[in-house]
Amino acid sequence: MSGIVKVITGKCRMCYACIRNCPVKAIKVVDGQAQVVPELCISCGHCVQVCAQKAKLVESEIEKVNSYLQNERVAACLAPSFVAEFHPAWPGQVISALRRMGFAEVHEVAFGAHLVTQEYLKYLEEMGDRQGLITTPCPAVVNLVEKFFPRLISQLVPIVSPAIALGRYLKKTRGPALKVVFIGPCVAKKAEIRDEEVAGAVDAVLTFAEFREMLRERGLEISAQEDGEFDSPPPHFGRLYPIGGGLLRSAGILPDILESRVLVVEGREECLEFLRAVNEGKMVPQVADMLFCKGCINGPAIENEYSSFRRRRIVAEFAHRGLEQVSDGGEEAMEELDLRREFRDRSVHLPRPSEADIRAIMAELGKMGPEDELNCGACGYPSCRDKAIAVYRGLAENEMCLPYLILQLQKSNLRLRQELKTVRGQFGQLVGKSTAMQEVYRLIEKVAPTDATVLIRGESGTGKELVARAIHYRSLRSEAPFVSINCAALPENLLESELFGHARGAFTGAVAAKKGLFEEAHEGTLFLDEIGDISLSLQAKLLRVLQEGEFIRIGETRPRRVDVRIIAATNRDLEGAIKEGSFRPELFYRLNVITLWLPPLRERRDDIPLLARHFLEQACQRLGKDIKGFTAEAMDALIRADWPGNVRELENVIERAVILCEGNRIELTDLPRDLRNRAANAAGWAYTQGMTFREAVEAYEVQLLIKALEESKWVQARAAEILGLKRSTLNEMLKRYRLLPKMAKRYSENRR
Repeated sequence: MSGIVKVITGKCRMCYACIRNCPVKAIKVVDGQAQVVPELCISCGHCVQVCAQKAKLVESEIEKVNSYLQNERVAACLAPSFVAEFHPAWPGQVISALRRMGFAEVHEVAFGAHLVTQEYLKYLEEMGDRQGLITTPCPAVVNLVEKFFPRLISQLVPIVSPAIALGRYLKKTRGPALKVVFIGPCVAKKAEIRDEEVAGAVDAVLTFAEFREMLRERGLEISAQEDGEFDSPPPHFGRLYPIGGGLLRSAGILPDILESRVLVVEGREECLEFLRAVNEGKMVPQVADMLFCKGCINGPAIENEYSSFRRRRIVAEFAHRGLEQVSDGGEEAMEELDLRREFRDRSVHLPRPSEADIRAIMAELGKMGPEDELNCGACGYPSCRDKAIAVYRGLAENEMCLPYLILQLQKSNLRLRQELKTVRGQFGQLVGKSTAMQEVYRLIEKVAPTDATVLIRGESGTGKELVARAIHYRSLRSEAPFVSINCAALPENLLESELFGHARGAFTGAVAAKKGLFEEAHEGTLFLDEIGDISLSLQAKLLRVLQEGEFIRIGETRPRRVDVRIIAATNRDLEGAIKEGSFRPELFYRLNVITLWLPPLRERRDDIPLLARHFLEQACQRLGKDIKGFTAEAMDALIRADWPGNVRELENVIERAVILCEGNRIELTDLPRDLRNRAANAAGWAYTQGMTFREAVEAYEVQLLIKALEESKWVQARAAEILGLKRSTLNEMLKRYRLLPKMAKRYSENRR
């Protein structure tokens, strides 16, 4: 059977409130998301009440009821608590609203409660002095006993609930074609009507929330309706059922405080405590009347904000008025009505871990002894041992432990701080030892301690943001935020909102006020990438911030002041843009306090081996591979390539090569074909700069060998003759450089 309560995937925020409040722990956590376990769930609805994110969803039957109203004759059955839910509206106004919705008849379940009371009196007379009877009109209590206390099933009085009793009465007197719809505060009723023991008596269940939604769909206001009358006979004391002890009071049985022979048990904690005591033989009252909520007037689908005391008073007054009504028949049908039922064992046998299993699970979180078991309850379980048992059963995840997560966060924070100190002492992710990069490092060291605006220029992919971060982390603002935005990635209206923020209602969709990036970067650094692509109007507003240190949120008139260092970057020719009229000269002069040029990769070829090894290590760590380095011909191709995409292109090529590589070194055939072609067409030997003498010699030897082999069509004897080498010497070199015939053939095919 599918569950009545479901979880909306993605809305769960791992607060574990549902687990803490679930009386039977019928919630399991998978990948951080709570899920209801139908086999364990008793449908009490408490998890729906406590979920702050509204991630729990009760199965709706609105569509089913709407279909009934269009095609069938339908009777509405109002739970006795409706008078408290819709107060101060008159009960008759609720009845009239139901008739306006299309219900042919409106009955009160309190009459069903009256029928149940009469049946209870018969049963108690049959049982005589039998002890330990449990009376309950509550399906959540029935679910609890059947699933978790099966030993007590024989003590449940085998009589249906008032809703089922009324449903059977209506089907008998009006005919089985009548559709019966229960409306009340109970989630468990949705599960009850599916029980094979009582199926068919009630066709659908609406919570009060669903009923209100249907009223809104039809534009009906209860308070605007006229007074109406129920179609059912007088309920007598049946209207007391939503109050704790109402069943016993309607049967004329009063709780016995002195001898505790007759008990009223209400509320989830009290119900669990009582059932455990009875199950263990510690308590045997003659009769106990149980409601899982503190009366149905406090059911999970009650929406009004009255106190439970006021609700109780409203129901009691309504019940008192009902006593004045005179019975108008119906006794004949009552006498022939079957109000009995059976209960069955629906318990689930979960595996029980050994002590060693529990210790092993807790050891994963560093809980080695009792002193480490804090039992804080943050995970939703009363103790660390209970959580470990749930983990063993697959109902929880070990990492749900809050103290453990805090400790891990503290360790991670410490490690990141240490790494940050290391980064600040160097140049971050910048890699290179060429003369051009040494000049970049020198400028970073000079401008970083100042608050001067810096304009970083260079081709796309040269690492302008890395330079901006290096400046920030070596500055006096390093403890404050570094905020980055690509100005070319957003349209003008969104970019302005991102930079300066907006007031609530400033434009369509602005449902709340929002801080801009200038405010987020207060006392820190704001990096404006692709500054050359912003509009002229936005340039004027940016200029105001640079000149005055203040800005205005969209939709506001009051300026806000910020203390932000600006670092901008562009790959555009700003001087040309000024001549064209697409960039403001005054903004250029404000940005161009310090200009830092980043050289393209083709002008710093001696850095390529360093960068390639750096990206290789990163890719191997990320992809879980163990690749030692590059073959000579692969490195030769990397150095000779022209790299129009600069460092970013090199990084992507290395990652692709790592994915494709099948050996322990990157080979030429692991590189993209177009890159190999570009490298082959490169002129001169300037690409050997930055290589060791041995690497340069190996690269040159490989080129000679390949050229000779290609000329000889891979006939080794002929290639040796061309090179003036002995056949054995050539064979050794081919092995050393891994240019055996099979590899040579593969190389030749890929070159085509």
